[in-house]
Amino acid sequence: MPTLSPTDRATVSFSGTKDQKQIASAIYELLQGQGRFMTSNAPIRVSYNSVLEYLGRDGNGPESSKIDTALKHNTEIMAVEEIDGERYIVTSRVGRVPIETYVDVAHTFAKRFLTPKPKPETPPQPVRERPRVDPSWASVDRVLSDIDFSIDETEGDLDVIEIEEPAVEETEVEVLTVEEIEEPVARTITVPAAPVTDVTEVDDVELADAISGRLRSDIRIANFGDQWMLEERVPRFSRGDLRRFKDYIQEQEQPLTDDALVQDVLGVRPGSADFDQIRFAINFRLSREHREFDFVGTTNQRFWSTSNLPTIGTTRRKPNEIGTDYRFLSDDLPEEPAYRSIQSVDHVLTFYEFHLGLLPYDAEMQKLLPPPVLPNQRSAVLTFECPQSYTTYLVELRFPTPNRGGFILGLDDFFTENLVPGALLSINRSENDGHYLVEYLAASNQNARLLELEDRRQRYLFRPTTYGCTVDDAFLLSEERFPRLGSEKPLDEKIRRRPETVVAATFERIGEENDGHGFSAAFADLLAAVNIERPFSEQFLREILNKDETGAFARDPDGADVYTYVPGHPA
Repeated sequence: MPTLSPTDRATVSFSGTKDQKQIASAIYELLQGQGRFMTSNAPIRVSYNSVLEYLGRDGNGPESSKIDTALKHNTEIMAVEEIDGERYIVTSRVGRVPIETYVDVAHTFAKRFLTPKPKPETPPQPVRERPRVDPSWASVDRVLSDIDFSIDETEGDLDVIEIEEPAVEETEVEVLTVEEIEEPVARTITVPAAPVTDVTEVDDVELADAISGRLRSDIRIANFGDQWMLEERVPRFSRGDLRRFKDYIQEQEQPLTDDALVQDVLGVRPGSADFDQIRFAINFRLSREHREFDFVGTTNQRFWSTSNLPTIGTTRRKPNEIGTDYRFLSDDLPEEPAYRSIQSVDHVLTFYEFHLGLLPYDAEMQKLLPPPVLPNQRSAVLTFECPQSYTTYLVELRFPTPNRGGFILGLDDFFTENLVPGALLSINRSENDGHYLVEYLAASNQNARLLELEDRRQRYLFRPTTYGCTVDDAFLLSEERFPRLGSEKPLDEKIRRRPETVVAATFERIGEENDGHGFSAAFADLLAAVNIERPFSEQFLREILNKDETGAFARDPDGADVYTYVPGHPA
């Protein structure tokens, strides 16, 4: 049959009456439009009901019986098939009913190449030739020599004289057959076997760590996270490629994942044969470029950053200063963290956290979030999704160091648009260790005058606020509860640097004066107010109040959870 290009059309001649030809022509044109990009002889199938619906789209289509009659008059061009109980009209681009083709593979090499030859039979061992023995060794003939014939001439008679054989010394010779010849004994060399280590009693995690440690020390093995590859098989990048990676990250003004770098910079599509290999190469090669690139991702969500990218999160306070404020959290972290061992964490938002758009990295948060992927990794970029507002935020987890605590930055907009200090939050993990769901408890709208810090004048004030979230009243800083805070200024850095002086200043701000003998305040009020200037946990605040050696702080002897501060004692 002829081969047609996508623009060619086969010329056909229909049979039947004028109406039947028109119906057959309309059906044929429909099928040709359906299969215009198919091969010349490929079957073009359209369901019978679709054809009937198409011809009757203007309300004047032919009946089913007329379509059947038209098809019967043109059986060489179109046919009706039934597949799984449904009727189909079929033709081809060459204007003929397609014929089922059969590919003769009897004389191809497919079977020959895929089916190995039978293993040849082992030929029989030839008969081993026996060594021949010299015939002289087989027997010793008795030699007759020097026969002495003596004649006795007496009386003329000839007498026969006895012939005497010379004495021959008999020698015995031992003849050995082939079977009796001893073959040399084979030499056996015993090689001591390598010692085998029994690992049946070793924990799987410990065994995996031991294997990983050995592989990491081998320069022939490339490793990134929990992925491994022979170093010689890892693709390399030129200095130009590395510069393109860096420029693209800086153009986007935010950290980018390895998937984005593979697709957008190198143009490798997901699903291609070398996509995973190129992605591993980017992670492995960039991890060696410490001066240009910083890994800020997780195992499932690998982000890369450069040194001069804008900081994620607040600019109201430097990250190093925030880490110093949270240094007390490091004392509560376990020596062997149980990363991602819990499903969710509930948290009450304090004023300090709300103002800076952050969350603390305490022991509970450590159980929820992932560990560092690389040994010297300082931070990890995570995504926090809020289903209630249909928004996703790029946040940065700062891991704790010996001198600074950990925290999460980048939630400024989420807090400002949806919450107030004292709001109840829930952070839930997902299957992706770099993606988390953050939710709040919605409530009916409420109005209150709540504390705010005016950045321009650097002064605290109470402003009418409408909020629609559930709050913990113990952390709600309203004018009704703390009226004297409305005229205060933020503490000087020298005062807020020491937790004890912050507690003392808070007593003077919110405490009830005791006839000139100091100030008293309930512990719940004190905890909410000290978190205005710097972060305090309940445990940390009680340690300051109960372990004070100067005598400046004292608990109410009546047993109430009330404390007193006397300014005369140094704090």
